[in-house]
Amino acid sequence: MKNNNSKILEVCLSSDNLRVLQHNLPVICLNGVQRIELCANMAEGGTTPSTRAIALAAELMSSNTELLVMIRPTARSFVVDSSTLKLMLNDIDTAAAHGATGVVFGALTKSGEVDLRVLEALVQRAKQFNLKCTFHRAFDAIDNQFSALDTLLSLQVDRVLSSGTPWQSGLTATAGIKRLQALLAHANGRLEMVVGGGVTPQNAIPIWQTLTQINSRFSLHSYGGVHTAQGQVSISAIKAMLDATH
Repeated sequence: MKNNNSKILEVCLSSDNLRVLQHNLPVICLNGVQRIELCANMAEGGTTPSTRAIALAAELMSSNTELLVMIRPTARSFVVDSSTLKLMLNDIDTAAAHGATGVVFGALTKSGEVDLRVLEALVQRAKQFNLKCTFHRAFDAIDNQFSALDTLLSLQVDRVLSSGTPWQSGLTATAGIKRLQALLAHANGRLEMVVGGGVTPQNAIPIWQTLTQINSRFSLHSYGGVHTAQGQVSISAIKAMLDATH
């Protein structure tokens, strides 16, 4: 379900507790969230969810909600070796077979640039299943992000997740707003920038207002900002963030 101005809210859900996930999914879908990113081990920054969790999400989601599955076997590093790549390719197969509409992944070289070899393989496998491809926040660990955007465009990546601030800096998307504006201008609508990192009902409105001034495609991504301390999704927080899009 898209809002009147076509802005999109993407919510990250933990797959670790299937009972909580089963509660959260209908709440998400009934309250207008357009995309879900499903991850395990959020305390480590997110890894590949179980097959059971993917199947459960696909079963309970509404037909107009996208299901994005994190493809990240380990949170140790953004560098992907051959054995890890094989796992990631198999995980893409599994995600597609169990109802995913998109996948989220990333890979960097040891020097901190986009790993072309790995990304080509991942994107090619995902596109075989018509899955949308999001490059995750490994992007924020890249020094030359403008060059990286061009590389990701050439690889046919659909979306890039970024806070506009350096990876592990502890800063939120609010602090990265100028960088996000520059990235949006550089992307120029050729791919979608997914703005995440400390996005809450309180800062969603100024982020929307600032970034909508640029004629480019972007969405908001939130995890902690829409969850209670018990891990359940907050309906009031979702509604507040969606109201910010009008």
